[in-house]
Amino acid sequence: MDTGLAGKVVLITGAARGLGRQAAEAFAREGARIAVLDSSEEGSALAAEELSEISETYRLTADVSREDSVEKAVSSLLKQWKTIDVLIHCAGIARGPEQKGPDGWLPMEQVALDDWQRVLSVNLTGTFLLNRAAARSMIDQRWGRIVNVASISAMVANRGLAGLGPYAASKGGVISLTKVLAVEWAAYGITVNSISPGYMATEMGVRSQTMPGFKELQLSLIPQGRLGDPDEFAAAAMFLASAQAGHITGHNLVIDGGYTAW
Repeated sequence: MDTGLAGKVVLITGAARGLGRQAAEAFAREGARIAVLDSSEEGSALAAEELSEISETYRLTADVSREDSVEKAVSSLLKQWKTIDVLIHCAGIARGPEQKGPDGWLPMEQVALDDWQRVLSVNLTGTFLLNRAAARSMIDQRWGRIVNVASISAMVANRGLAGLGPYAASKGGVISLTKVLAVEWAAYGITVNSISPGYMATEMGVRSQTMPGFKELQLSLIPQGRLGDPDEFAAAAMFLASAQAGHITGHNLVIDGGYTAW
């Protein structure tokens, strides 16, 4: 299948690790030019170096919650490659810096306002800032693909995990924002969709299984009985960005092995 992605400029946030890193490799193998954006300068540099063995890359560092940082990064990319064809927005955090107590994650009644605001700022405001910045280029060329990463936490409460209110609220906002942008930008040939992963076999996902009893609970709640493979996420993101998905917009694609189907 010809995805039509060869030569396209694909901006991937959170690209130094996890789902973003896996997506970056998949798009690179399709011949796309990959703009690797991450909050870690060291991480973005390493990812860009490794991916440069597959395709052309350009590394960027930004705090996605800050308007000035996002605008600076996008301006640098446009100076380098003149356009943004695809945005895969994976950057996000699960909890604020002070949400962990001596006995594990703090329950919602103990979550500080600063932690709430930090999660919303990175996950939801960051989505707005990146989508807006990328769309300006896409509107000019009257074509574009945007894929935002939401979560099953936007649809159901995660059993066995305390204090996920900020994360769940932020990802619910991502889904709603995605729908609004899909409608507003449809006339410009831009599609805007979201993907809601369930539990995935990323470094963070595997680490969560070390909590006492959580692995057994987690797998018992997934009808397929396994974590999702990051390659499965990358394939979905690539499809939504491809020429074949031109009539799909405003959709939230759930990849969870049946977790939300109970």
